[in-house]
Amino acid sequence: MKPTSVAEFMKRAREARHDAFGLANDLEATMAQACVHRNAFIHDRAEQSLRRWRELVFQIVSGSLPDDPALFRWLAIEHVRLAVGFTLVSIVDATLNADVTRWAERLDVNDRRDEMNRFELDMAAPIRVGAVASRG
Repeated sequence: MKPTSVAEFMKRAREARHDAFGLANDLEATMAQACVHRNAFIHDRAEQSLRRWRELVFQIVSGSLPDDPALFRWLAIEHVRLAVGFTLVSIVDATLNADVTRWAERLDVNDRRDEMNRFELDMAAPIRVGAVASRG
């Protein structure tokens, strides 16, 4: 039977495990979407972007992952960045903290510190640019 409304179409798509773009099982597309939401969070500091970024990273982790060291490193870095983001917005998420602990152990201490510092600089960059633009 053909869907008769947008709501019914969306419900059937969700039941079939498709997202709005039809990319539900595409690992690289999900990673790209996570990056888009991370960048949105950097610029607008919205909790919605942060939580959507978290959901996409969780979706990647919960799927069947290929044994790829580059993917595991990316996930470790994203978890470190998420921890910084949640801290900056003052949200405590016990599940995220457990995930960060599990994934961040794949990075050595210096890499973790470097990634945290880079992300904090990325977070400060839009504010600095805005301050300079408003002066001039």
